[in-house]
Amino acid sequence: MSKFVKVQIVSRNILAENTSGNATYLLDFMRYLQQVGCEIEYVLLDSSPNGKFPWYIIPSTLLALAQVSAKNNLRIGRVLVRFNSFSDLLIETLRPAYDRLPTSLKNIYRSRRDQRQEPPKYLKNSQLWDVPLTPDEVAFANSRFVKFKPDVAIANYAFLGSVLDSSFLDKTALKVILTHDVRHQRSAELKELGLVSFESDWSRERETQDLSKAQVLLAIQEEDAHLFQEMVPQSEVICLPLSVESHSHTVKQVPGRCLFVGSATDHNYYGLKWFLENVWPLLIQFIPDVSLHVCGTVCNFIQGTFPNVRFLGRVEDLQPEYSAAEVCLVPLLFGSGLKIKLVEAMSYSRACVSTSVGVQGLREIAGKTTLVADTPEDFAAAVHMLLTNLDKRQWMEAQAYEYVKEKLSPQAVYQPFMNYVHQHLHSC
Repeated sequence: MSKFVKVQIVSRNILAENTSGNATYLLDFMRYLQQVGCEIEYVLLDSSPNGKFPWYIIPSTLLALAQVSAKNNLRIGRVLVRFNSFSDLLIETLRPAYDRLPTSLKNIYRSRRDQRQEPPKYLKNSQLWDVPLTPDEVAFANSRFVKFKPDVAIANYAFLGSVLDSSFLDKTALKVILTHDVRHQRSAELKELGLVSFESDWSRERETQDLSKAQVLLAIQEEDAHLFQEMVPQSEVICLPLSVESHSHTVKQVPGRCLFVGSATDHNYYGLKWFLENVWPLLIQFIPDVSLHVCGTVCNFIQGTFPNVRFLGRVEDLQPEYSAAEVCLVPLLFGSGLKIKLVEAMSYSRACVSTSVGVQGLREIAGKTTLVADTPEDFAAAVHMLLTNLDKRQWMEAQAYEYVKEKLSPQAVYQPFMNYVHQHLHSC
């Protein structure tokens, strides 16, 4: 029966591997849906997936999982084509040249940027990505509903929930929101910390209104699931964390090597900035030859240089980086949802050090796969202990392997949702 289930996902962001936690999660979820026989269409509301550049090559991973349709784009094979002005084309043509610069030159550029304690440009509220749907977006989504006729319609994030109000959806279609996190909690935490966000100011009332559009809410960790059920008692809430499988290692661990992986989001930026400015100097005092590799687009927004730190940018294959690391870092100051980087590190059997925020929804791993510390002194001491205590680190690595094996297999994680889908379709 599952091979006849048509799943349509409406989103504002393109999905590419090793770019962001939400992309990692959604690609993994779609992979399981395909394996159990679902037909998937990915509806992209962003008409500029490659910024101002007028064309975009759809990642092969995404195209292998779903049909892709993008607003205001003509698709030719793997290529999405959109027309743009000459000036925008020129600016974006030069961007790949910057991306190919050696890390040393990028570090010089970072060190000479404005040193004022301001958030990077992308964090200023000039281009909010979580604003309500525009009429053009609604019209495009409706056109795809008519064409695809989904059995299951999934809005990617609560702020797209109103797309499920569409009269063009069949009455029997199951309406779902993939939540990723609790947005009003993020807003409150940012305000409390006095930090600037690239997201809208969310209230509990606004989020509740958006979530109420769905029959099913998908939460990616238990704490979020309990809160969503309280906020929207009329909806079914299903907890679906990220599934992972244990990875083998391709290189030997490098003594003293730490690793941070993160995309260009506010929680990654502020968390890494806090770590580099407050924790890293303490670690350097403890272990002068300690080293840190930072992977992901968050590198583009860190100002200055730091001793023994390499900013690698987006890395296509993270396996060698995880293999070489002795400790993985999750120094997040705020945010709900599941910390994908933490689950990913455990899939490589790596010991982690995290703040309390980082282990939300996975409290049972504290002291087993992950040491938890919230002050610079405690965080530095925890990392130092793992780097210098081989027995403790190897014990934690074994705990991570067992946790992934027992709790996070794809079938254990995602099949409860498919069971609900089949029950719904059977009752219609």
